[in-house]
Amino acid sequence: MPEEQVLPKERIASSFKQFAAVSADLNDAAKELGRSIGSLEAALRSLNLGLSAWYAISGDEDNDGSYWSRDIGYTRIGDQWRIALKTASGNLQIPHYSEQVWAFNDAPRWMCVESVGKLPDLFDRLISQSVDTTEKIKARTIEAEELAAAVRAIRKEVEQAEMAKKGRK
Repeated sequence: MPEEQVLPKERIASSFKQFAAVSADLNDAAKELGRSIGSLEAALRSLNLGLSAWYAISGDEDNDGSYWSRDIGYTRIGDQWRIALKTASGNLQIPHYSEQVWAFNDAPRWMCVESVGKLPDLFDRLISQSVDTTEKIKARTIEAEELAAAVRAIRKEVEQAEMAKKGRK
């Protein structure tokens, strides 16, 4: 007895019914993950860090210098600081490269799933970068204050010279 063949249109109709059944659960799960990420973003924004950091999720480079990577990060997208996902590819021999950045909840879902386990590593990177940036800001503040003091001294000399000129007239 020959096997019964299912017509392509019947297979598509059956597949679409299955998609409809599973898509509601998929969307609900993605929304729940998105709410959790939103809470993390809000907590980070409340700290007012003002700096970006990225952590590699996956990547590779071949012998010719071609590379690709996927990263999770905290960066400014538009007017908000967001947890984000990024893909990049290029070749170290050629200055042009390709990069795409998404807010976490706008990224492809498979990337979201892949990246959640790297959030603690991203937080560690943010801490390290915050400490490093704080040290640099403090050092530059000393330098800026020395420059400001020099300008104040010159300004005072200029003002005194102008007063002396006016006094001679």
